[in-house]
Amino acid sequence: MDPYSQRNQLKIRDPRSDGSEHDQTQNPDRNAAVSGNPQQTDRQPRYSDGFTMIPPNESRRSEMTMNAQKEEEAFQRWKETNRVTSVHVNPERLGGNVSLAEARQKQLTNLRCSKLQKKLKQDEQEKKRKREEEEKIQKMRAEQRQKAERLKERNEQEDQRRKEQLRQDHLRTTDSFLQSLERRAPGPVVSGCAPHTSSRSEAVESKQTDKPEKSVRDVQLEHRKVNAAFLEKLEGRGRGSENGVKMEGVQEAERPCLASEDFRQRLNISTDQQVHLAHLKPDPERSCSDGTEKADPEPDYDWALMKLMNSFPDYNKVFLDDILQQCSGNYEEACTLLL
Repeated sequence: MDPYSQRNQLKIRDPRSDGSEHDQTQNPDRNAAVSGNPQQTDRQPRYSDGFTMIPPNESRRSEMTMNAQKEEEAFQRWKETNRVTSVHVNPERLGGNVSLAEARQKQLTNLRCSKLQKKLKQDEQEKKRKREEEEKIQKMRAEQRQKAERLKERNEQEDQRRKEQLRQDHLRTTDSFLQSLERRAPGPVVSGCAPHTSSRSEAVESKQTDKPEKSVRDVQLEHRKVNAAFLEKLEGRGRGSENGVKMEGVQEAERPCLASEDFRQRLNISTDQQVHLAHLKPDPERSCSDGTEKADPEPDYDWALMKLMNSFPDYNKVFLDDILQQCSGNYEEACTLLL
């Protein structure tokens, strides 16, 4: 409530116009005094500089002051009644039970050992800190190891599931390919050729036992050398007579043919696989007698076999050789079948 508005209202009012009402509203203390409740008549609000000051109630103030004095006197009386009269302490010698020299010696010992004790305490705190850090690092490593193991298990499960999904498709493709090969396979060989093939196989076996075994790398290097020499001779003598070139080509073609035959004979093929795939193997004598037409496919076949062995190290050599023979030496077709 704005005191300025109240003051203006009080100034505007005329006390003569409403005398009775003014007396009743402006002098409540007078009415209270008349009615029998004595109160101070000077508790009218005073206005100055935008503030309103109301004087306190003297009767209530004096009553509160008297109560406070009474409580203070009661507290002082309680303290006087409960005060300790005297303190009884047994007399004893100051400084404890040790002499001055012993106390000095003890202080000197503590002073000498203080640095060492401080150093030991610092070392103990450092060890404790390092132990806590190591435990924290080990805990983090264990968590990371568990995460890696869970990830590895999840990847293995994904691979296994993918293999199971693709297994049926792979088997179906392999069966269809084998069936197509069986349909295109030639008829049974005439009985008159049986003694010839048996004698030929015996001759090859005897020749293989007589020759020292060579490593696959040596055979491959020999193939490359023979092929390089053959190509160089073909390029150098390309302008010569055609008959001379043909004779030299036949001679050079016989060498890689024999080398590839040695390499093929070293592969350990089981008897069941030889019987099952006998119609797919080429005749070595017939291939060697064809001349330059059979010279290039044999090294290409060996090179394709080596590439298959490098690309699929999990498969057996015999299995890769069979697949390559079924694909007629085509490396791309063999890769498609194995994938």
